[in-house]
Amino acid sequence: MKKFLLLFAFVYIVVAGFSQSQRFVLLEEFTNASCGPCASQNPAFDALLTANAAKCTSIKFHTNWPGVDPMNAQNPADAAARVGYYGVTGVPYALMDGVPQTGTNYSGAPANVTQAKIDAEYSIPSPVEVSLQHYLSAGQDSVYSNILVKCTQSFTGTLVAHNVIIEKWIHFNSPPGSNGEKDFYNVMKKILPTSAGTSIPASMVPGDYVLIEGFWKFGTVYDKSQIASVGFVQDKNTKQVFQAGLSSTSALVMPYSNDLQVMSVSNVAAVTCKDKISPIVNVRNNGNSTVTSMTIKYKVNDGSLSTFTWNGSLASMKHVDIALPQYEFGIVSQNILTIYTVNPNNTADQYPKNDTLHYTIKAAPITTNLITLTLHTDNAPQETTWDVKNSLGVIVAHGGPYSQSNTFITENITLPQADCFTFNIYDSGGNGLCCANGNGAYQVACGSVVIKQGGTFGSSESSEFWMEAPASVGETGNATAFSVYPNPFGGSAKVSFYMVKAGDVTLSLYSTLGQLVNTISLGNFGSGQHETNLDGQNLTPGMYILQLNTGSAIYSRKVSVIR
Repeated sequence: MKKFLLLFAFVYIVVAGFSQSQRFVLLEEFTNASCGPCASQNPAFDALLTANAAKCTSIKFHTNWPGVDPMNAQNPADAAARVGYYGVTGVPYALMDGVPQTGTNYSGAPANVTQAKIDAEYSIPSPVEVSLQHYLSAGQDSVYSNILVKCTQSFTGTLVAHNVIIEKWIHFNSPPGSNGEKDFYNVMKKILPTSAGTSIPASMVPGDYVLIEGFWKFGTVYDKSQIASVGFVQDKNTKQVFQAGLSSTSALVMPYSNDLQVMSVSNVAAVTCKDKISPIVNVRNNGNSTVTSMTIKYKVNDGSLSTFTWNGSLASMKHVDIALPQYEFGIVSQNILTIYTVNPNNTADQYPKNDTLHYTIKAAPITTNLITLTLHTDNAPQETTWDVKNSLGVIVAHGGPYSQSNTFITENITLPQADCFTFNIYDSGGNGLCCANGNGAYQVACGSVVIKQGGTFGSSESSEFWMEAPASVGETGNATAFSVYPNPFGGSAKVSFYMVKAGDVTLSLYSTLGQLVNTISLGNFGSGQHETNLDGQNLTPGMYILQLNTGSAIYSRKVSVIR
């Protein structure tokens, strides 16, 4: 069989101003190395694609039916996902920009694709441009694929960008299936990051863009020099493909010269009982110019805005992790950390839409001094250990490793005193409790309050919780009339109280020995629910009694100050 090497050259069209862009057509084919009709239709279909390399590209998805196909066996899940998405029931089956091809042959037959159809689809302008860059890792064991989607005319939809690693030509000396084919083109190897693709904004206007980075550690690759990537933008509901592109090894030309994007934040627990954070923010340089300086601003809720100036050298398309100074805040049930960048290279950011990141920090659950760990071990119980640490990092309880596999184990844990605690679970094998070594799982809880549950993690995962200062004989009132949150607390706490009628309110803080530490006159409050702050910055860590006098009632609560 004549070999048609589909080395498609991606054509990047430069558009003056903002207008619709030249379309690059996407052909998707479902095929199989043991499919007789595939062998009879693919040669002409591949020749047509080769002749139109400046107008289109393709992806070949190999199915697991009607017979043997090693290219499907190498990644059956991604192929099956696209089969299910389009409802494919037989091969060969071809779609152009998401539309099954019809004609004199059966619906979906690759033989229905003609030069006239490619020309007609190519002539329809697109509202976006798609360009890709791929390169191999230094060790030649992985491929990086970056896709740039740039809007040139306003449009909306339920949009997703797909980044598909392909092997452009695979040749077998002997047919791998029963249909006699030895040469296969643009074979799908992996969809990044998953078969679902990456959601992009539902509405885009000229000047908007999305940059998506992808990475795949090689599975079975026959010839690394034939690795490339195909990217396309699709409406996942209508299945319409708006634009496609084929990668090259040339660096991407970004839309702007000075442009930073806040990518992520780490070193901040999603659930916490601490009122101090030291964020590490990851920033990517999306501009074409190297960034030597930037300003980062951040705050929690409506707190004061902190500013940090970074200096260094950050090349285009590169990331940097920046450790920010500690920030203290008054923790509430749900807290919003806001981080944004300004002034790359002491100039205005040319695309401020991607400068800001919002990260939710939830207050940790409150427990008594008794918690329970329920553990279902996997088939490698010797890899599982756990511990509970207090706010100083001291281990107050621990367990494991275990010897019984696929077994339920219950551990009852008594906490020594009110504090902010962290539950940690570890797997020395680096694959959690599920699912490499069986279906293990765990749950740590206090009665009906679940602190953390799961099983799918790497080497470890953690969750914070606090044991609230317990009520004592001298305490009066109830939580609905008077509550302190969080408790224990560090920098500050929220004091919530209910007024039956208007009156003057006073807060008094006593040591556990009954000595008056401080009195705060809050002023006059009307009837109803109210909230105020309690500042603990200057308090020595320890236990206190907080008394609330509303004029008509006196309530007291035991509170704990930690650092």
